[in-house]
Amino acid sequence: MRRLVTVIAVAALVASTAATAAANPWETEDIFGQGMGGPTVAVDGAKINRGASGISASVTMPTPEPGTYMYPNSTMWPTSSGEEGHPEAFSLWVFLFFNPEECAVPSSCGPADLIMDPDVVAGAFNAGGHLAAGPTLTISGRITEKTPSFGGANAETIGEALADGYSVADAEVHIAVAPHGGLAPELLPAQLTTPVGTPAFWWLALYK
Repeated sequence: MRRLVTVIAVAALVASTAATAAANPWETEDIFGQGMGGPTVAVDGAKINRGASGISASVTMPTPEPGTYMYPNSTMWPTSSGEEGHPEAFSLWVFLFFNPEECAVPSSCGPADLIMDPDVVAGAFNAGGHLAAGPTLTISGRITEKTPSFGGANAETIGEALADGYSVADAEVHIAVAPHGGLAPELLPAQLTTPVGTPAFWWLALYK
């Protein structure tokens, strides 16, 4: 009897896990960059999982080789060292456009829509940071309704967008990996948690 109860409990757990996975599937996209016209660097390298009040995000890609790509200028972007180093710092960003039909090009949103047009209802969120020391760069994290938003006066948090009647499920999502250059201890923790650069500097994955 005890064995039967155990088997039933395990079966129920498996069924529950499968139902949860089916209700909240991971969505995968290729990572490309630097920039919108950049080459694909990781097939299915970006993953997101949307919940009712947040998003989990993960990226896995080859670590960019120091000195072979563009670094944001340290004068314009104070949390970038502006040069190669060992190790190098990278941050993970999630951009949410809750009302993408209001973007300048509907359902093909960009940074200007986040900054300039409050009708888009958008936000930029730091989901993690990492110091890359090996051949593979992996960063993951989760943003929730309480995660602060970057992007200027028009940016909204997930909580604010939900209160306005929008949903995470219907949002256009962009994932970005931003390079901060060689590790600069005096810049930590900001070197891993603050915005740096523009799409021209980022590796990107788009969910529309």
